[in-house]
Amino acid sequence: MPKWTVREYQRGLLYESGRFVELLEPGRYAYWWWQQRHIELIDIRETSQTIEAQEILTSDKIGIRVTLIAQFQVADPVAAVHSVENYVSQLYQDLQLTLRESVTSKDLETLLKDRDPLANEVLESVAPRARGYGVELQRVGVKDIVLPGAVRSVFLQEVEAELKGRTSLVAARHEVAAARARANTARMLQENPNLMRMRELELLSELASKSGNVIVLPGLERMLTGNNEAHDAKRSPKDS
Repeated sequence: MPKWTVREYQRGLLYESGRFVELLEPGRYAYWWWQQRHIELIDIRETSQTIEAQEILTSDKIGIRVTLIAQFQVADPVAAVHSVENYVSQLYQDLQLTLRESVTSKDLETLLKDRDPLANEVLESVAPRARGYGVELQRVGVKDIVLPGAVRSVFLQEVEAELKGRTSLVAARHEVAAARARANTARMLQENPNLMRMRELELLSELASKSGNVIVLPGLERMLTGNNEAHDAKRSPKDS
């Protein structure tokens, strides 16, 4: 007596004398040999399929290789077996043909800018067709877009030029900031000469603190005397 086990992730198609009888739920089934019954098991778990890279010309005549990944599961086991010879192969061909049609209608820049519109277009086009033979197409994604060697070289040169441009822009900004700082300092020193004198004294103090340095300043006495006379001249009107 032939026996079959339909597991939880499967559905069974029961045939008697070559004719479909019913769809079997998970469980154990046994029939007498003279009944001429047979069960075909269909896996209804979600699975994925890779659409291998194929060279396609974009609308601007550049040959690229695109790889897709599709996730699907059998929603109607009866339709999946009876509508097409092989539902996995049929889905592969539908995805491949739709991908070619979608790529040829777009230029390279559009495809590289955002891959999601291409994947969504393929999904929206193939999903209704796949439901016709019992397959639920759940997700499509673009895995790879491979460019010809010459095109890759051009893109690398563009990226390198863009990076150099950004570096030059940052350096120019720093130079402008430094020039502004120097201009502000010069203006402050011009408006207040005492700031320059204080800076000179700070430098003298730093040099004097280092051992072994001998500092000779011609006219230091005159410089200090001039500062004192200027200070006394500023105070004399108040004293009078």
